[in-house]
This record gives sequence, structure tokens and C-alpha cells, in this order.
Amino acid sequence: MKGGYVYSTRTEFEHNFDLLLELMMRGQMHFSVQSEKTMTSLTRIRKLPNGRYDLNTIDELARTTAHMAGNMEQMIKNSENHEKK
Repeated sequence: MKGGYVYSTRTEFEHNFDLLLELMMRGQMHFSVQSEKTMTSLTRIRKLPNGRYDLNTIDELARTTAHMAGNMEQMIKNSENHEKK
């Protein structure tokens, strides 16, 4: 895949979806009314009985949104580490 981020494990991929859900539940991530496609994409995501995400229910828009949440987490960690120095 040219130009995109490739997750090294499925666990890392799913972590970003868990993080996105947590941010939304804590009210730290909001979507505008114009984000109807994003919300539709996120509400289609399902989990399997074993607790893993059903990859067939995750489209590109959902992956991009979760990837953004993961990037935000990393930026916050980097900022906190920088402030400690």
C-alpha cells in the first residue's frame, strides 16, 4: 500500500476503534451534523461473539476516523512527554 499507514497487528488496528469509542463516550470527540456519512459508517460496525471487531462491517471512512483517534492519542502522549523535559 503506497502512502498509507499499515498496522502491524490486528490488535493495534482494533485498539484505535476502542479508543474512538472511549473518546466518544467521554464526550471528547464530537461530530457535526454534516458528518452523517461518518456516523452511518460508525454505527454499522459490529463485534463478533468473541469480542473482536467484524472486519466486514468496517469501511474506509470508519478506518480513517479510528486512525485519526489513534493519531490524536499519540500526539497527546508526545506533548505530555515534551512538557516533562
